[in-house]
Formats: sequence, C-alpha cells, structure tokens
Amino acid sequence: MSKIKLIASDLDGTLLLNFAKNCNPELFPIVEELTRKGIYFVPASGRQYVNLQKLFAPVKDDIMYLCENGALVMHSDQVLVKKQFEDSLALDICHTVMDHPDCEIVISGERTSYLIPKSKDFVTHVRDVVGNHVTVIDAPERIEEPIIKVCYFTQPEKQEKATAEFREKYPDDRCIIVTSGNRWVDFTPLGTSKGAALKEIGERLGIAPDEMAAFGDNENDRAMLEFVGHPYLMEVCNPTMENIVAERCKKVEDTLKQFL
Repeated sequence: MSKIKLIASDLDGTLLLNFAKNCNPELFPIVEELTRKGIYFVPASGRQYVNLQKLFAPVKDDIMYLCENGALVMHSDQVLVKKQFEDSLALDICHTVMDHPDCEIVISGERTSYLIPKSKDFVTHVRDVVGNHVTVIDAPERIEEPIIKVCYFTQPEKQEKATAEFREKYPDDRCIIVTSGNRWVDFTPLGTSKGAALKEIGERLGIAPDEMAAFGDNENDRAMLEFVGHPYLMEVCNPTMENIVAERCKKVEDTLKQFL
C-alpha cells in the first residue's frame, strides 16, 4: 500500500451512525495522531462549513473541510476550492424548488444557509437540529454572494417523485442532482463532486489518488470512492452503492487506527 497522506470521510451514515448527531469522542485523538503523522483528515459532507467546524470543534484547526458535496473546500479558514452556479441558473433552480409544494429549500453561500421557509418549523430544524448557520430571506434575489449549492428537503415518500420532476427540467448537462440522504437532495454546479474536490486538493498539495483513502455510504460519495486508491464502503449503505469496488467498513474509527 502506498503511504496514505489524506483520508476523507463522509458523515451521515458513515462517521455518524444510527442517526447520531455528534462524532464519537474517540475519533478526535485518532485525528490528532493522524495530523501528527502528516496525514490530512478531511470531513467530506453535504453539510456547510460552519456546521462541520462545530462537529469537529476539538480538532477544528487541524483539519481540512470538504463541504457542500464538493462545492467548497476550506483549509486554515481559507477557501481552497469553490464552485458556483451561473446566477440565472441558480435563481431558476431556486424558484422551481420554491414552487414545488412538497419541498423546502436551502440555498448555500460560503458560510450560511439561506432559507425561504414555508414553515417556521423548518427554520428550527435546519438551525437547531441540523446545526447550520442560517439566514432567513424572502427571495433568492436578496442573496449578495455566489450560490454554491441548492438543496431541497422533502418527505422520504415524496423524494423520488420530486427528484424525477427536477431531473426532467434540469438534465445532467445543466447541473448535477445527487441524493444526500432520504430527505435531502442537492443541486450542484457542473463538475462538482466529492471526487472532483479531492482531485483538486491532490493537485494543489501533490497527493496522488493512490495516497488517498475515503469512507462513504451513499450516492454523493460515489465519485469520491471511485477516485481514491483506497475506498471503504460502509457495511450498511445505500443499496445502489453495492457495485462500488471497495473494502467494507463497519466502523470508521476502527479502520482509521490501521493508518496510525
């Protein structure tokens, strides 16, 4: 095995098992030891940067962050990679999601989630349960920074129908639509994925794919697992991921110890 220089891990369903809201405390000493050995640890998630910093508070200044399903990479509180929508496409997607009766919208800026809620309960959910920094607005035109991701939240039984409708309007030559759980689906700019972000990180830092490992469980992890030389797929994963060629993993922390 090549010397591992970077390890990326998804959160929900991967590091955060059984709907856990916080990382297992045993993770942080492992991350500290990986850092001492010169190995980058990278949470790779659809979550926002501020949210991830809260989750990894004990080691927040030691790690790199792959956020918003690859639309944003932060290191030492500086932007390393940032993708953004063309303004007119972003606004068109926003209004399409807002007009859908079964969907709530989350619009991602660099450090906040813009909400145009249909229910006050949704603000509470995104702020207090998901843990995002939120900014409530009345129209997407109010946003004064680049839009890097548009996400919709819906009931699990309504996700498939809504997603099919959105895919028909926005084919894969306009943007990327990827599931990020059974209630969340993301629109991201073309060329955006966790795998593409790792490729850019590797080019900047001189790290080859064979010097990277990654852990994941869902479709938004596919490009990442297919890119790295050492992919790990969770034993409990989205059935659509079973065709990924990867080692199986029951608990990320146990596998991470093998790299120490």
